[in-house]
Amino acid sequence: MDIKIEEQCLSPRPVETIPHSVYESAAAHVKRQLHGIDLPRVALLCGKGLQGTFDKLEGSIVSIPFTEIPGFVSSTVMTTTTGRLVFGEVSGSNVVCIVGRCHYYEGYSMKQVTFPIRVLSLLGVKTLIVTSAVSGIAPDLDLGDIVVVNDHISIPTLAGLNPLIGPNMAQLGPRLPSMYNSYTFALRKLAFMVFLGAEDLQKKGVRLREAVMCFTTGPSSETRAECLALRSLGADVLGTSTVPEVIVAHHAGLEVLCLGLVTSVVARGAEPSAEDAARAALAGTPQPRPQVTAVDDDILARKDSVKKGGQRPVDLNVLIQRIVSRI
Repeated sequence: MDIKIEEQCLSPRPVETIPHSVYESAAAHVKRQLHGIDLPRVALLCGKGLQGTFDKLEGSIVSIPFTEIPGFVSSTVMTTTTGRLVFGEVSGSNVVCIVGRCHYYEGYSMKQVTFPIRVLSLLGVKTLIVTSAVSGIAPDLDLGDIVVVNDHISIPTLAGLNPLIGPNMAQLGPRLPSMYNSYTFALRKLAFMVFLGAEDLQKKGVRLREAVMCFTTGPSSETRAECLALRSLGADVLGTSTVPEVIVAHHAGLEVLCLGLVTSVVARGAEPSAEDAARAALAGTPQPRPQVTAVDDDILARKDSVKKGGQRPVDLNVLIQRIVSRI
């Protein structure tokens, strides 16, 4: 990738930037591969384990590996396949699926992670639907719940790790974008309207909730104290992706809908006291029982499971297809 370190007076410190020409080169390459197929206005950013939507694409399918697109980088998380853009149709609407997103914790920069979003905006995409596996920290969330993200808390961004840092490219968006309403209300309303009209999903026990997502970089999970702190700030779910892409999409003027699947929940309850346990042991009295409910299960790691939440990735993809048909 043609990455430069700017040392001009545009910035008080050297920062990484990707020239606009690289974005344009990538967009031009993708357009050439489509051979006259209409460019989509809707993009689906598929989270790990939530890539079933592109398996259901119809019409003329065009798959372009990231390795062939200038400026794109490949995820080190995916081991069975390579990242790619997949073009096709959902219910007669042209869409593009981003399969194999990259994460900051893999060692890539924020600009590399969000590079595909800007390329797609140059190709004319107007709506971005993001799916993400998330961890539930709100007490009313359970495995298999689907959340409609209505806002986010980004600790890395507040600490200076923002994908928009550096010289601004006016062709892509404004210098000082507001992040209010980053998650488009009309799309969130549409998601609930589709869900409330889907008796089949409700009969299966699918639950849909609005939630605030907290972005953390990973790859290690959060401690109990960190989860409690983030919960006190108003976070309902945690994730190590999505927010950087949403920031860049909103900067470029895209409408955004984010659907998260709760694939794990954090340990809940009070941490047992080591002092109390020690006193009990010295006194020969019964050891206090921990009041912690730990759930280490990850429903995306299951194979052909019928346990709680095991079929939710399929249900989520059904919901997405119905939403796309009404955009």
